[in-house]
Amino acid sequence: MMARVSNALLYPLCIILLFMGCEGKDREAPTVQLITPAYDGLDATYGEFLFVQFSAMDDRAEGGFWTVELRREDGVTVRTSQIGLWQGSGIDTLIVPFSLNAASWPTETMTLAVIVDDAAGNRGAAFRDFHYTAAADLPNVLVALTEETDGTSSLMAFEEGSGEVTSTSGLPMSHDFAYADGIYALADAEEATVHLINRETMAVENAWNSVQSAGSLPLIRRVHTLGLQAGFTIVHAGGLAIVNSSGSLLFERFSEAPWSPVDARFSGNTCVLWEKNEATSAHRLRSWDFITGATGPLINLAVEPSGIGSVPLQSSGNTGSIFVVSETAGLTLVDVTTGNMQDLCGLIGSGDLNDQVFAVAGIGGNQALYPRGEQLCRQDIGPVSSGSNWPFEGEVIDVQSQPDGSVHILFDEGASHRLVTWSPSDAAPSENEINLPINTKAVWVVSD
Repeated sequence: MMARVSNALLYPLCIILLFMGCEGKDREAPTVQLITPAYDGLDATYGEFLFVQFSAMDDRAEGGFWTVELRREDGVTVRTSQIGLWQGSGIDTLIVPFSLNAASWPTETMTLAVIVDDAAGNRGAAFRDFHYTAAADLPNVLVALTEETDGTSSLMAFEEGSGEVTSTSGLPMSHDFAYADGIYALADAEEATVHLINRETMAVENAWNSVQSAGSLPLIRRVHTLGLQAGFTIVHAGGLAIVNSSGSLLFERFSEAPWSPVDARFSGNTCVLWEKNEATSAHRLRSWDFITGATGPLINLAVEPSGIGSVPLQSSGNTGSIFVVSETAGLTLVDVTTGNMQDLCGLIGSGDLNDQVFAVAGIGGNQALYPRGEQLCRQDIGPVSSGSNWPFEGEVIDVQSQPDGSVHILFDEGASHRLVTWSPSDAAPSENEINLPINTKAVWVVSD
C-alpha cells in the first residue's frame, strides 16, 4: 500500500528541489574586456592588419567558444574570425588579427564585436567602433629607395596627383626595404642590420642586427612586410628573424652550415624558409608555425628553384599554397604541412628564367608571376599550362606583392627605370607615369 504524502510536506520539498536545481545551473554570462583597440575612434585603412586583443572571465572553468566579428555601419557582418576555444579558467587573454583587404568595403564607421559563450550557453560581448578608410579613398605615395655615389641611400616620395616629390638623403646605404605601420625597414647593403625609420620624422628610430650573420654580401638577403601583424620578416645570412615595427624580436630561427637562407614566404600562419646548401648546391624548404613555433616537415627540392611564391587561394584541386618555379620541373605546388609536392605543369613563355630569386611572386591568390626571357609571365596554378605573357625590356630589379593581390614590378631599362603594376583583374600591367631615378634600387607604394 502506497503511503500518502501530505501537502504540508510536499510543498516545502518542491521548493527545496527547485532552489537546488537553480543553484546547479550556470546562469552567469562571461565578462569580456577589449584591450586593443582600447577606445572607440581608431583610424584604420585598407590594406592594414587590425589586431584585436581581449580578455574574458567566467565564474566557472568549463570553457567555451569565442568569435570576433567585423560589422559594417548597417550592422551586416562582413568578416568573422574562426571560432576559437576558450579555456574559461580565471582570465584568458587572446589576440586575433584581422586583414582589412576587401576592396569593396566603403569608407565608414565599422564595429568590432567580440562574442564569448561559456559551456552553459551564456553569452558575453564587447564592442568597439572604428573609422575605416576604403582603398578608393586612399592617396598613394610611391617611395623609391636610391643608392647614392657618396655611399648613402635616399628615400624619395612621389605624391599621387600633385606630383610633389619629397626626398630624404643621408640614410644608411641599403639595397632593399619594406613598409609597415608608419615605419620603413631598410636592409643595410653591407652590415647585418635593418634600419627602422619613422615615416613622419624620417629619422632612424630603431634597428635590428644579427651577430650570427657572416659571409658574402648582402648579409640581409630580403626584408618583407610581415602581414600577420605590424612588423617585418628579415631573411639574413644566418637565418630568419621576425620583428615588430619597433625592432623587438618576435620570432627567430637559424640555418645550419652549410645551409644558407635565400628567401622566405608565408603560407597562412606558417613561415617558410628557402635554403641553399653552399657545398652541394642542393635546395630545401623549412617551415614553422609563427603562432605556436611548431616545426613543419623538412622538404628537399629535387631541382634548383628560380623562385618561390605564395598562393593562398589557389584552385588547382591540389593541397598546398607555396609554389616553386624551375627550368626543369616547371610549376610545382608544395604543401608545407605534409611535405607533399605536386609537379603541375610546364611553364608558359620562352627563354631563360630570371636569375633574380625575388622576381617570382604570387598574384591574385591563385596565379604565379615570373619573368622568362623578355616576357613577364602570369600562369594559373593548375595541371594545364595556361596564362598570359607581357613583353618587357631591360632587367627586373624589384618585385613587391600588395595586400589586394596585385604586384609592383620595377624594371631597369638602362637609361631609365620603369614601374608597372599588374592587378588580378587586368589583362596586362599598367605603367606608372612617374619618372624614377636610374639609381633606384627598390620601390614601395604606400597608401595612407
